[in-house]
Amino acid sequence: MKLFKVVTAALIAAALYSAPLVAQAPAPTQAPGPTVSEKKDVAIFALGFYGFSIPVEALGNIDQSIQKVFVDLGRFNIIGVTQRLSSSGLSAFIDTIKKAKEANFVVPDKYQFGEAVLTEAEFNKLLGAFIVAVPVVSDFNSAYDDTKSQWETNLKADVTFIDVSTGSTIGVAEVKSSGNDQNNQQKSISSAVDGIPMQLQYEIRKIEAFQISTRVLVASGSEIKLQLGKNMGIQKGDEYSIVVSESVEGFKNQSEKGLVQIKDVGSEVSTGRVVYSSIPVTKDIQLQENPRLGVDAEGYFHFAGDTALPGIRGVLSRGFYGFRPYFAAQIPVSQVSSYFSGLFSVIPVNVILGGEFNLYLGRLAITPYGGVGASYYHVITPINSGDTTDGLSHIGGQAYVRASFLFTRELRVFAEAGVEYWASMNPDWFDSYGGLGFGGGVSYKL
Repeated sequence: MKLFKVVTAALIAAALYSAPLVAQAPAPTQAPGPTVSEKKDVAIFALGFYGFSIPVEALGNIDQSIQKVFVDLGRFNIIGVTQRLSSSGLSAFIDTIKKAKEANFVVPDKYQFGEAVLTEAEFNKLLGAFIVAVPVVSDFNSAYDDTKSQWETNLKADVTFIDVSTGSTIGVAEVKSSGNDQNNQQKSISSAVDGIPMQLQYEIRKIEAFQISTRVLVASGSEIKLQLGKNMGIQKGDEYSIVVSESVEGFKNQSEKGLVQIKDVGSEVSTGRVVYSSIPVTKDIQLQENPRLGVDAEGYFHFAGDTALPGIRGVLSRGFYGFRPYFAAQIPVSQVSSYFSGLFSVIPVNVILGGEFNLYLGRLAITPYGGVGASYYHVITPINSGDTTDGLSHIGGQAYVRASFLFTRELRVFAEAGVEYWASMNPDWFDSYGGLGFGGGVSYKL
């Protein structure tokens, strides 16, 4: 018996010695499986406005442009509503949705929201939708500018998204656009309207509730197949984060582990390239959309022959993968001139249109590219109150090979070498220039 007590005491002491002094938190557990987005039902009001004199044709064009954005996004089942809500009507509409959830809510024969009137059937139809979208013109101005001798139009439109189940606002997509034309007001308005779709698509995709979640179906090396395609509006060049989720004490902890770029899109399945990943990419890995405007903005500095050429370049990325078009503008510093003791200055600007082809190697990319363009000279004459004159000065082109490295999800640095040449169209005023070129710069994804 005494031996038994000694052994028992020894075992208890060993257990106490090996036990941690502080209780350990439970290990994180893997969160439920990947989520895959489905189309959302959205009822879209006709374009509303309040306090602005907007031509009927312009109102219709803006309305159609906004409606088309929802169709092109591909991630909505659309219910059209012919009524228009003003800003004041929107507030009343949200309040009524909240009241409609109350048990003692009395159903009226008609609903008045500012100048808009909805029947009971129309209102109930909206309550059956998951989301209601209310576009409203919040600013509009179109007038002739005497100082610039042209028609100028500026507009701002807001699209408010309302969760019908709660009456709360999910988000607001805001778009500002402008246009001008020297002779025709309607063309200036059309130009402003044309600026809406690309911006509005981006603003809607930025709202978290509308971002696409999907999963890896098959992985083979750096190439994957992922669920969803044209049926949800996925496009070439879109990017998705590789996401890992875990649950810690009932709280969801989500972390980004890598990046995928879409290289091809099918009807319900897309093909992606793993740009980088800190974890193995296997079946059912979660992917989350990174919304982008669809342009890579680049700043660079070239030397071609004995001429310095600082410039900016915009590369279209959404809708493109290997081949991508670009536009650029650069200033040949050696061609900038002043005449007659600075009474006027001449600043040539090269405008270039071209294309590039990308060979992707993880974060590294090798990119041959080339383009053609023309230079126009910008003449400033301060003696005449800053009057300016423009005209063509050169024609030419460029061909380079670029090596770039993606340092962060958005930022890429590059170096490039090649050739470019610009032939003078007026040798009495300008010299031809160019030759072997080299340079570098940075690129940022917008």
